[in-house]
Amino acid sequence: MPTFPFVKKIVGFQNLPKSGPFIIAPNHTSHFDWIVLLIYLTRYLKRHVHFFSTIKYAGNPLFKYLVDTSQGIWMDPKEPVRSFYVGMEYLKHGEIVVIFPEGTRSPDGRIQQGKTGTAALALTTKVPVVPVGLLGTDKVLPKGAALPRLARCQANIGKSMRFDAFYQEYDGAIDQNDQDRIREIEEKVIRMIMKEIARLSGQEYPF
Repeated sequence: MPTFPFVKKIVGFQNLPKSGPFIIAPNHTSHFDWIVLLIYLTRYLKRHVHFFSTIKYAGNPLFKYLVDTSQGIWMDPKEPVRSFYVGMEYLKHGEIVVIFPEGTRSPDGRIQQGKTGTAALALTTKVPVVPVGLLGTDKVLPKGAALPRLARCQANIGKSMRFDAFYQEYDGAIDQNDQDRIREIEEKVIRMIMKEIARLSGQEYPF
């Protein structure tokens, strides 16, 4: 596969499912994260990879072009349910979505607490989650930088995670509208996902 000047290596391509829908869940320290993933994942998978991206970047012509051409999912904080259902529909139709579980870039490079939205999407659709640990992307494109720096990053792609032990209980909690139980299951699952992302990025998950 052709190399990208700012990328040292990508490890674990063999862990990506060969077909069917799945969620890719990376840590997030730089805008360069999703540029790297978009370039390498689409080349390897030869499929559309639909990124969740916050609507506040829609005013940036480059971001808007990249998100729109990759058929990305704009997230509006005022309408979070809408983006959730768009992602769910993509997965139901056999597509791949990328969501950063931390919700926003880390201010200091250290892994942040994961949001339960990624767990809810995985539990609702029952598709596997592929954790990804990104290292050094914040050195390539630090916060506030307009152009990449002379640095190199790495991505470690982990093995697919499924949560079969939780699906039936989660569906039951949804049917009964048991919000406390729903939240408890989602928190367990996001912690499992985040611990693996942390391991792949050479960190510990302290939450």
